[in-house]
Amino acid sequence: MDKKETMKKKRVTTRDIASECGVSQTTVSMILSGRGNVSFSEETMELVKGTAVRMGYVYRPRQGKKEVRLKRTIMILCPSLATQYYTTLIQSITEYAQSRELYTLTAYTTRAAKTEEYYLHMAVDQDFFGIIYTYPPKAKKVLNEISNEIPVVMISDYNPELKAGFLELDSRKSGILVAKHLLELGHRRAAYITTPLSGTELPRLRRLQGIQEEFERKGAGRDAVTVIADTEEMWKTYHTGNRHYESGYRMTMQYFRKPDRVTAFIGTNDMVAIGIMDALYKLGYRVPEDYSVCGFDNTLTSSFAGISLTTVDHCIEEKGRSAVDMISDQRRENRDEGRQGERKDKGRSGPVTRIEYQPLLVARRSSGPPAR
Repeated sequence: MDKKETMKKKRVTTRDIASECGVSQTTVSMILSGRGNVSFSEETMELVKGTAVRMGYVYRPRQGKKEVRLKRTIMILCPSLATQYYTTLIQSITEYAQSRELYTLTAYTTRAAKTEEYYLHMAVDQDFFGIIYTYPPKAKKVLNEISNEIPVVMISDYNPELKAGFLELDSRKSGILVAKHLLELGHRRAAYITTPLSGTELPRLRRLQGIQEEFERKGAGRDAVTVIADTEEMWKTYHTGNRHYESGYRMTMQYFRKPDRVTAFIGTNDMVAIGIMDALYKLGYRVPEDYSVCGFDNTLTSSFAGISLTTVDHCIEEKGRSAVDMISDQRRENRDEGRQGERKDKGRSGPVTRIEYQPLLVARRSSGPPAR
């Protein structure tokens, strides 16, 4: 091979080795960097190291890496900045972290697994203080692989598949609260309007589950709840400042092309619910005289006098502060274990800590008895 051919030869990367071995890039990086606290099997470590040698991989430690490590920074993974739930949560985390002499970096992922993986690799590689997920993750495999390397806290419905601390609020209970409220007012048919549903969107699905269960328990039957879910195809076409609002508005307009007998609308979050209200006003209906509207999250906008939305409080600020405390506690425990010469728990089967917050219904003027 002459000099030109040598220069053209592609340099082997950890991604190439990961593909060859059938493992993640994080696994390869951890093993080849020579970290002493990795918890992979001997077979996996030998496979990765042997493949690296065979492929001619050369490990190149980053220059000045120690100086740029973000040892006092918490990475916040956020799927959207279009709802007040996430912006309020991020603000709560950041303000409380700064009071503890910590910093934050917000990573906007759009719920894309590849984007999540990129930021997770970054957090481990740069030695971040910890990671806070504000939604159910897509990159579950990589997250579980790094859980023994860096503290991870989830702010979401509990998922036993994930090795992380959990600050959970059972969205099913939130759905039950809204359904009870509407049933007590006399409603017997309601529409649940939601942004796209999928198996990974646990809060949206569990809210619907709670609503359906309560209507059925009161004898109205599950078919008393009409589900109007936006599609991924339509969702991608929205280009306004708030896609959640637009989804609520458009799905309500779509419902009235062929309306049934519902007397109340439930938005999967406050911004969807506000979109529902604006669509009703556009069509000439009154809230709550003609239709009641409810949401979830109890964001600041929902309390405005002109909106006065009935919603469910999800303890946003409290969860943000608790997440920082949980990260700090995990860091302290890991540091204490290191002093005692102990190896971190290999293959944890469950989260480090689980704290469950109870939802609270906040009844305002957007809900009332059905029109007679």
